[in-house]
Amino acid sequence: MTTLPRHAIVLAAGRGSRLGRGPKALLPWGDEVLVTRAARAAAQAGCTVAVTLRPRARTARAWLRDRCPAAHPIGVHDAHLGMSASLRAAVLPLVMTDAPPQAVIVLLVDQPGVDEQVIRRLFAAHVPGRVTRAMWNGIPGNPVVFDTAHLLSAAACAEGDAGARAWISRNRRLVDAVECGDLGHGDDIDEPADLQRWLAKESAGR
Repeated sequence: MTTLPRHAIVLAAGRGSRLGRGPKALLPWGDEVLVTRAARAAAQAGCTVAVTLRPRARTARAWLRDRCPAAHPIGVHDAHLGMSASLRAAVLPLVMTDAPPQAVIVLLVDQPGVDEQVIRRLFAAHVPGRVTRAMWNGIPGNPVVFDTAHLLSAAACAEGDAGARAWISRNRRLVDAVECGDLGHGDDIDEPADLQRWLAKESAGR
């Protein structure tokens, strides 16, 4: 049995209602959008990539075909239920294959500060049987690397918009935090103020 290479799931099926600009997956970022930025970072880190999308997300699928054709889009028919629905949809193909990956990184589409280097560091630090979580200047956050078996358990108990949070909270003894603040930023983009802070960071970096 051949084990798949490292695998990445990009959760990108949210509506972005708090942001007030449509789906966060399609938020412009440089010459692309957030969903292609996340998918490309994972692919560049050597991952096979699955991206969860809302039903009929034709524009996002077109962006992925153009900028990251290796990414596999997964439609989430019950995306209105929150991040938990996206996680369940993304792990279903892992259940159905006879050669699941040993480890999977779960990425949020709205973290533009997570790049290839961050993903590679987390995989390099991952110990089988453990969970590897990014830490940003001492604060635990995302992304997170799971063994496939652990991720399936996390998806099974996920509810609402919490994703794997409940499972991680119940299994803290298994979690290894890896500092990534020297490589990027863990801030996500939920509200207009978050976007303004990110744009200010980008301008300051030029």
